[in-house]
Amino acid sequence: MRIKLSIDQLKSLTQKLPFEVIIEQPRDVRGLLDLVGQEMPWDETGLSKFGETIKKPARLTFNVEAAGENVFVCDLHPALVQYIYTLLTSK
Repeated sequence: MRIKLSIDQLKSLTQKLPFEVIIEQPRDVRGLLDLVGQEMPWDETGLSKFGETIKKPARLTFNVEAAGENVFVCDLHPALVQYIYTLLTSK
């Protein structure tokens, strides 16, 4: 699944982590999304509360490309897309 994230959305996600994250390049975005994915709410059976995934995927971020100034297009696991949406829309 492909999503487009602005630098403001990425900065919002960095506030969810217990340390400062500085985003400058696509590789930094990929690292941030992998870190955010580690906090996904997987239950004890390995299922995501956002889908019917049989097991926790080994990779949540597949590709990140710069799509303009301060905009990144990301290939992500669908469960991580839902989790990011939840993080960005919750106050």
